[in-house]
Formats: sequence, C-alpha cells, structure tokens
Amino acid sequence: MHKAFFKIKVPVAALIFFAALALFGGCSGVEQQKEGPPENNVSVVVTLSFFEDMVQQVAGEKIELTSLVPVGVEPEEYDPQTKDIRAIKNADVFIYNGLNMERWLPRIISDYKERENYYALAEHPSIKTKPLPSGPFEGEPDPHAWTNVNYAIVYVEQISSILSQIDPTNEDFYQDQAESYIKELQELNQWMEDKVKEVPEKNRLLITSELCFQYFAEAYGFEHEAIWPINAPEEGTPSQIIRLVEVVKEKDPPALFVENQVDHRPMERVSRETGVPIKGVLYSDSLSAPGEGGETYIDMMKSNARQIVEALKEERG
Repeated sequence: MHKAFFKIKVPVAALIFFAALALFGGCSGVEQQKEGPPENNVSVVVTLSFFEDMVQQVAGEKIELTSLVPVGVEPEEYDPQTKDIRAIKNADVFIYNGLNMERWLPRIISDYKERENYYALAEHPSIKTKPLPSGPFEGEPDPHAWTNVNYAIVYVEQISSILSQIDPTNEDFYQDQAESYIKELQELNQWMEDKVKEVPEKNRLLITSELCFQYFAEAYGFEHEAIWPINAPEEGTPSQIIRLVEVVKEKDPPALFVENQVDHRPMERVSRETGVPIKGVLYSDSLSAPGEGGETYIDMMKSNARQIVEALKEERG
C-alpha cells in the first residue's frame, strides 16, 4: 500500500501573514539578543565583595559576574544557599580567598582543591602568610592577606592571568585593565605609607575585635592586638575580653576600633572597662553598603587608613 499524500490549499493572505510574522519575529529576537549580554560571556563566581570589585576592574562587561557573600556578612561563618552551590558548580571560573577563609566550602564541594577552574588567591607563593596566634585555628595561616595593598596587587595579577587563560580572545583587554588598576593600587599603597607617618611611633597600636589586620600592621608599621584571633563561634568570650582589657590598661592606646561585620558589644565592654574610646568602624572582610564610603577595595582601604590615623595621631585627652 502506498502512503497517501494530500494537497492542502492555503489562502494567499495566510501565506503572507505567516511570512511577515516570521520576518518581524526574527528581527525582534535579534534585537533582544543585542540588548542582553553575549551568550559566550565567561561566567565568574567570587566569594567576597571586594573580589567582585577587583574582578570588575579587570573584566569590565566582558564577563558575567556573581558574588556570593553579601556585604556586611562574616565570610568565615557564611551559610551558602542552594543557588550559591549551583552558581559555583556552573561557573567557568570560581575565585575564592583560600587559607580557610571560606570554611564552608569543603561542606558543599569536597574536591574543590582539585578543580582546575577554582582559584585560591591568597595561596599564591608570593604571599608570605602569618600564623593565627591562638584559638581553635592556632598556627593556621591568617587569611586576611588583602589588608596589605601589595598583596592585593598579587590578587589582581592572578585575576588578570586567570581571565586571560579562560578567555584568550579578550586577553589584551584584561591585561590593559589590570595594568591600569595595579597602577592605582600602587598609588594607594604609597598614599597609605605616607598617611600613617602622621601617627607617632608610640601610638602605633591597632586594636580591633578580630585580629584581621596582621598584614596591614606588618606593611604599615603597627603593632596589632584584638579580642579574638579570627571570626569563629568562640568570639568575645570572657577570657578573651579580660586578656585584652589587661593589654589596653597596660599600653593605654588613644583609641579602639571595631569592624563593620562583627558584633560591637565585646569591644564596647573593653571600652567601658578601660576608658579608651572606640573611634572607628573599619572594613575588613567586606566592603561597605552603598553610600557609607567603602564601596570599592580602594575606598575601603582609604577609609580604614584615614580612621586609624585620625584616631591614633593625637594623645588621649
């Protein structure tokens, strides 16, 4: 038996209608694609808010960028959501700090250290780490390397190299952008070295809630003390507060400081018991919210330096 074929008569008007629909519908689709990001954009996921700024400075609009830890949240204690896990696994590039800053990462991706497209910026051999002096992570490397601008430059050099490797078509763009940004960071570093000279040597004691400015202190000539060594469930315990109260009474600094993403009450207690005022809110693990003066890495570091210098350059009244 032969298959039957039927001729269907279609009115000419209908043919014209469908042809027009296909023509204008196709044009509309092309226009919509032009308005959105290119389909072949590299997807980059970062953990920290200032990494988002650094990557944006290098990549501009060449990539699709996602940042995980919200502004003002402690990255050590962050609880990743399902959407975060999906974003990391689907990313072309995943950039994190390393040195156990993102302590939640092994829980969600057990083999993260073996993945070729995952990059820990603070674990570069050019960064000379400092140990945490006490607490549950005693002896482990302090992850806050970015508080030394020279190490932030190492971060940016890596970002440029990573993007150039994954997206060689835009290599010249990434390298030019990185070169320009690194020049700004070098100028920032020089400005900070000059700025801290306003603080007398005897006043160069930086006291914060978390011991998160070790690299800053080493680079710019400060002694550093804190209530706790790193953000963890054991923050602001009575023994930690008592120890710092004794240090403050002995050394009598002009000011104390807190960080933007931590509980201020432990340092407020230290201030009450010693009479030394809290004179600044510093940015350590996070940029500031919009309008607060620390919206970029450079803004964050300048804000910290200005507050520290203004508070410590004068003797206590």
